[in-house]
Amino acid sequence: MSAIEALHIHRRLPPTPTTPPLLLHTWRRPSTPASTLLTHYQSHPAPRPPLIYLPNTTPPTLLFSIEHNNLLFLCPTTSEIEPLLVLEFLHRVVDVLEDFLGSPLLEGKIEANYDVVAQLLNEMCDDGIPFTTEPNALRDVVLPPSVLGKLLSNVTGLPSTSLTPTPPTTPSTIPWRRSNVRHTTNELYVDLIELITATIAPSGRPLSARSNGTIAMTCKLTGIPDLLLTLQTPSAPQRLGSSPACGLQFPVFHPCVRLTRWRDRPGELSFVPPDGKFVLASYEVDLLPNVILPVAVEIRILGAEFEVRVFVSTANITGGGGRSGGRSPAFGGSSSNPTVEEVSVKVPLPPAVKTLVGTRCSRGEFHHEGRELTWRIPMNGGFSSTGGTVTLRSGVVVKSTGEEDESDDEAVVAPDEGEYKEDLPRDTNGGGSRKKDKTESKKRSDKRMAMAMPRCALVSFSVKGWLASGVKVESLKIVGGKGINESTKPYKGVKYLTKAAGVEVRC
Repeated sequence: MSAIEALHIHRRLPPTPTTPPLLLHTWRRPSTPASTLLTHYQSHPAPRPPLIYLPNTTPPTLLFSIEHNNLLFLCPTTSEIEPLLVLEFLHRVVDVLEDFLGSPLLEGKIEANYDVVAQLLNEMCDDGIPFTTEPNALRDVVLPPSVLGKLLSNVTGLPSTSLTPTPPTTPSTIPWRRSNVRHTTNELYVDLIELITATIAPSGRPLSARSNGTIAMTCKLTGIPDLLLTLQTPSAPQRLGSSPACGLQFPVFHPCVRLTRWRDRPGELSFVPPDGKFVLASYEVDLLPNVILPVAVEIRILGAEFEVRVFVSTANITGGGGRSGGRSPAFGGSSSNPTVEEVSVKVPLPPAVKTLVGTRCSRGEFHHEGRELTWRIPMNGGFSSTGGTVTLRSGVVVKSTGEEDESDDEAVVAPDEGEYKEDLPRDTNGGGSRKKDKTESKKRSDKRMAMAMPRCALVSFSVKGWLASGVKVESLKIVGGKGINESTKPYKGVKYLTKAAGVEVRC
């Protein structure tokens, strides 16, 4: 039967075959030692795939892996198994450990809580088959580490788990929610986060633009609440994978969401939430043809220099909604006062560039390393409420074409008369050969300079209070449940955040 044999957690920087794993947990007797698996894993050149087939082991092994912070997670199996099942299980292990031990997950936290980690792994996987992976369900059977328990353990010498209250004997009937949840303050928070990926042509026309969104929630409600979240979504033409009459493409939901309600009424999410933080749903939205971005970039070539001009404007994203009704306005914002932050521009440099000279910018700071120029632009002060324009200019030193030694590289600039002092053969036409050589040399110089100029720029920024897709939370209501005081009105907060990790602007 297909099953996971073990979980190996290594220190990623850098483990050696002789270094013991940070944690080794087995569900079935492993056939291959951990040191052998690590040796085979490291023999593959980086970047290593998440699934590696090892035919030289006895028996042949499938090795699954993920990297998180400075930790390497390895899962071996000697039988055929669904790859996505194992990879999703590894990600669930990371999420559960962060939920119990705190984020970020570091090796010191694992070393200090081996007992808790062992209990979690035993509950999450039964004889190599993933079983209980919901944090709320695990909290019913495994208690998180207690500072008081550890203090008493150091004094008495007893395990910390024996000095803490036992979990409830009756597990919850809802897998993703703990039983007997109690909170002194009832609160609900919704965070809509979108990541933009786009490619802009030299003419300014968008070639591609997509937004990947996540609806994250923090629920602190007593009892078993039944919630209804209504989204105002942009109407869009029907596409493969999108919901009917809804602009959200390829939606993915938490198991708590009632899918029949979404199919019947797109935009309405009916669910009994887990307790604490969780991801309710994720989605995609095609932003074409109307794309509005608060940050635009223009690259100009000025002889032996290039200029990067950044335009920041929030005027075109304020006060906007999504596409709705019979109208088809551009994708707009979700707040009347969005804030642009963390603006940076990365300019990849061609291989022909030796270095940059005379780099200066009107605002911010720049850093040149290798074949990349990074320019970070602070947004506090100096900009109006609607934005502004900043520029960066730099000269280019181009490598010479005839020699490989970098000491012989030269700066290519416009030629002048001083470069042609050598004696050249004269012809009967009165110096035509000298003029021809000058012309050809200048053409070669111009061509090399053109090849050394940047071809694109990658723009990164974040905007608080605005979503590029136009998705908005219309309402969030408690429509039923058990153990809830009807007079309680939980505080509800909604935040919108858009991030652009690298919008490519070509020139």
